[in-house]
Amino acid sequence: MNDFLGSDSHEITANLACQFWERRGRLLGSPDIDWFAAEKTLALSQEKSQEIPLFSLTIGPNEEPYA
Repeated sequence: MNDFLGSDSHEITANLACQFWERRGRLLGSPDIDWFAAEKTLALSQEKSQEIPLFSLTIGPNEEPYA
């Protein structure tokens, strides 16, 4: 399935989840946390019809979409 960015949504989600994990300090634990946060971020950006620069996301563990 292609998303609004014209790329494979699974690959974009995986890349974003990896960025979230790295920004959280590469903590051990469930990778599902970052995966679901990435999915939620992309879904919200699609709902708002906004393209988000993935390199500029700064989301902490107590912020959306982790909440």
